[in-house]
Amino acid sequence: MNKKLLLGLTAAVTACLMATAAQAQSPHFVRGPTPVFDSSTGELCVNFKEAGLGNLPITYTLTVDNATFTFQCFTRHDNTPQGDPNGQSFSNLFAQTTITPHNGSITGSLCLEPQQGTAGCQGGGLVLKLISAVYSGGTFCDATNNICTSIGGQGGNVVPPLSFGRGNGH
Repeated sequence: MNKKLLLGLTAAVTACLMATAAQAQSPHFVRGPTPVFDSSTGELCVNFKEAGLGNLPITYTLTVDNATFTFQCFTRHDNTPQGDPNGQSFSNLFAQTTITPHNGSITGSLCLEPQQGTAGCQGGGLVLKLISAVYSGGTFCDATNNICTSIGGQGGNVVPPLSFGRGNGH
């Protein structure tokens, strides 16, 4: 009889522990994901806090359908020579990170950086600067738990224009 009682208690305790573990692993965003365009760098970052994660590493992704970066050549004295700005478009720009939860939650940020592509300046003494960055069709995901959120489009002018790489004339 004592064996049956002990076995029953063990089963009840195990069931309670399993229910607690299952309850603790119900991932959800507590804050965000919130897209933020940094007008000083042209970066698109997503800030977030997710809870109910347990202790296993979580992979996050940030993807945009299209990103357009506009560059302009400037002289060393910040004058703009004649010529049109140089736009560079990229499809399916992507960033990814894997983070281990602390006490079942993660507070973090994931960013996309402007890409130079083939943009450049012709002529000596010119400096290539990023003057705008526009991201469209953005999606942020907890890829581990398949929780995705649309972040739409973000972007604008980069003020002041940011030196980016080196002009071809150097």
